[in-house]
Amino acid sequence: MINDITDQDAAHAWAEAHVDGLGWVGFDISNGVAPDEKYVRVAIGPDASCAAPVKGMRKGPSSETLIVSLQVQQ
Repeated sequence: MINDITDQDAAHAWAEAHVDGLGWVGFDISNGVAPDEKYVRVAIGPDASCAAPVKGMRKGPSSETLIVSLQVQQ
């Protein structure tokens, strides 16, 4: 992290579970940390299919690309 700016080459999901006595607790298994204020929630759902950024079907040959850019400012 340089000057409070964190660049990441890939986005990924983390999981949250409700723990009695603590409330909702996040788990980022990819980075081995608990999510904090630097994490940005863009979707929520009971499983990955409900929180997918794009849903649908394609029939026939073709290709597609998903490019995402996010900038957060205070």
